[in-house]
Amino acid sequence: MSTPTPTPGAPLNDQPAKFSKRQFLAGAVAGGCILQSGHWAAAALTANKNDDKPAHSYAQAGEDLIVGMMFDYLKLPLRTYIDIGAADPVHINNTYLFYTTGARGVLVEPNPEMTPRLRAKRPRDTVLGVGIGVTNQKEADFYRTNEPSWNTFDKETADAYPQSTGGRIKVQEVIKIPLVNVNDVFTEHFGGVAPDFVSLDVEGFELPILQSLNFEKYRPKTICIETVVAGTNGQKLEAVKFLVEKGYVARGSTFANTIMIDQKIL
Repeated sequence: MSTPTPTPGAPLNDQPAKFSKRQFLAGAVAGGCILQSGHWAAAALTANKNDDKPAHSYAQAGEDLIVGMMFDYLKLPLRTYIDIGAADPVHINNTYLFYTTGARGVLVEPNPEMTPRLRAKRPRDTVLGVGIGVTNQKEADFYRTNEPSWNTFDKETADAYPQSTGGRIKVQEVIKIPLVNVNDVFTEHFGGVAPDFVSLDVEGFELPILQSLNFEKYRPKTICIETVVAGTNGQKLEAVKFLVEKGYVARGSTFANTIMIDQKIL
């Protein structure tokens, strides 16, 4: 969530950018996907060669198109998702495209200013105004900044913002937010199975959340994780490496995010 989101209450622009799906996917592949095999690259370049219809993306850099293409290519339905760190319901959102096609899921957003907006725009989804906990803690400090998309539970990340952004991003207040365990969310809201797609954008807490997930019981088909270091051009790849150890492979990458897919469904 390192790209600014609209001010809460401001008019929402529901008109997404339009791309040729073929041109977009070819560009995404040309940009390079870390640890990506040639199998998906060839599919991305050929599967849509006759498709000149405009493709709508609501995500930061077309991540929703890449995920959708993967499911289409593998002939798998994408019916459910969880968006951890959902922020705005539409703008720079990795799951809104799938909501428009009939999928539904859970939106986790600890920022109390955003949850009413999420509920209003995404009435078929379940909105949880909480954070995802990785210990037995029932609540945690939530660092709210002057740019809501940079809010975080990670004190180290919050403390680094002023230096990494030249003073542009600063913590304005610290509030207590309740926490829930991700496995409990899957049990309660997905009938004890994993959602098809997980979008994880939590400003430094990606790895701890993944480490808390019971992969023996819950294996999402795809996981999109933020891998850019907020305020820099660097990458944080610890979560990617962890998922590789869990049997996932990277089959898509943008400047900000990496998309992992379960090796078992390939």
